[in-house]
Amino acid sequence: MSYAIVIPQIGNPEVLIQQDQSAPTPGAGEVLIRNHASAVNFIDTIIRRGEMPEGMMPNLPHVPGVEGAGVVEAIGQGVEGLSVGDRVAWMGPIGAGGYGTYSVIGAPYVTRIADSVDFETAASIPVNAMTAYHMLVNLGGAAKGKSVLVHAAAGGVGTMIQHIAKHLGLTVIASASSDKLEYAKAQGADHVIDYRKEDVAARVLEITNGRGVDLSLNPISGETLKSDLKALAPLGTVVLFGFLAGPPAGTFGDDLAAHFQKSVAVRVSDIYTYFVNRPTEFKADLAKVFDLLGAGVLRPQITALPLERASEAHRRLEAGQTTGKLVLSIV
Repeated sequence: MSYAIVIPQIGNPEVLIQQDQSAPTPGAGEVLIRNHASAVNFIDTIIRRGEMPEGMMPNLPHVPGVEGAGVVEAIGQGVEGLSVGDRVAWMGPIGAGGYGTYSVIGAPYVTRIADSVDFETAASIPVNAMTAYHMLVNLGGAAKGKSVLVHAAAGGVGTMIQHIAKHLGLTVIASASSDKLEYAKAQGADHVIDYRKEDVAARVLEITNGRGVDLSLNPISGETLKSDLKALAPLGTVVLFGFLAGPPAGTFGDDLAAHFQKSVAVRVSDIYTYFVNRPTEFKADLAKVFDLLGAGVLRPQITALPLERASEAHRRLEAGQTTGKLVLSIV
């Protein structure tokens, strides 16, 4: 049976419904994948609520899911390096349809996986690990001896940041709620901060003997940017990659310029900028993160539910009741 979970209209998690799905045909440069697992991301819930930025909301009905894992069923013209029957993982754009039996994905965004890697684990890797690797390595200049502040450290991206950062030799300071501090420690954090009870910037300066961190990776935004600027070391960088608390508050004059003599930087990161503009480099990095998985560096913490329980997965994610990554199994 071929089927998909569909968003037919804007609403709460209960609007998700199951519909039959037929196998599409891949075009030139594309791969048809029979999915066996898909991962749940915040963007799926944002689309379901109708809260995408202007011009980015897909037409409804819509099959969510921007990453997954499965088996190649057909190859489009011009595709090299992949064959029918290959076990693969993939990342796709909005509309990739991961919550369904079939997805058609551009070849640069598909990578083979080892037989020893199960599909649920593989599906949990692309978005989170690529986001973490890109920010640490390509944007953040991560290197042995540097330090990083990881916000939302118990989430899927936060988990991957910690694994990769420790592998690269960074000192990791994790910010999380009190009930998730032990989880962060288990992922390799050298220091943990309870952001609900402690002043994050003050604790960072205390931990670093007044120097601050070289890099802060922040999906929160809101008021936290002001705190991060205080917590940065000279020549440090904040990378904002989400707006869980709304757009960043503050002004250039009052906030950023106050740290002018530290020569700090603030930049934003949407992994899809890299995805769209540097497909060759993206494909190489996707293979690298799966090498890190094979080497045991990445240890994704996953909770798997059947695809039919996608509504429950959305409820859990929106309620903050998850650590690591939620994955949907597709039979």
